[in-house]
Amino acid sequence: MLKKLSLLSSCLLFSTTLFAQSLPSAERGAVSVWAGAEISTFNPDYGCKDSSPFTCWDQQLLGIAPFVDANHLIFQRLGVEGEARFLPWKGPGSGLTQSNYLAGPRVGLLRFRSKFFFTGKFLMGLGHIDTPHQGAGTGNYFVYAPGADFEVRVKKRLTARVDYEYQLWPSFLGGGGLTPNGFSFGVSYALLK
Repeated sequence: MLKKLSLLSSCLLFSTTLFAQSLPSAERGAVSVWAGAEISTFNPDYGCKDSSPFTCWDQQLLGIAPFVDANHLIFQRLGVEGEARFLPWKGPGSGLTQSNYLAGPRVGLLRFRSKFFFTGKFLMGLGHIDTPHQGAGTGNYFVYAPGADFEVRVKKRLTARVDYEYQLWPSFLGGGGLTPNGFSFGVSYALLK
């Protein structure tokens, strides 16, 4: 009887240790946090004939954009991004600057060989514009911005990135709207991986 009892308890203890194992790492990636900076060129949609990022090259705003991405939050492809974009240089005439502080979800759309990544994003937040003519639109506005990133893993903790963002400022000048958009080129480094 003692042998049967010890055999039964051994089997129970062994089976509970099997269920206590963690999920394999292929089931879900660990949270990763990346920080980086970009150089941006944007059509300000103020003082240009149209809002295409490929027109008005002599009047594009230039600047920098630090950002932070957190990936694999709840689901494998889901993350968040926060950015601050400062566009103080060039532009149509003197005195036009734009800046924004945006955050929102990002979703991994395509991944190839763990080296190439394509993600979509939808950011919201605050935009600020200073116009050459005092009072004509200068101020803070609500902004929402769909966009996409293409990233190439250069090293284990380093990626190069190209970003496109189409911003909508619906309440600019009493509802007239503004649609600055453009490209950014930068790098990011894994702080947590």
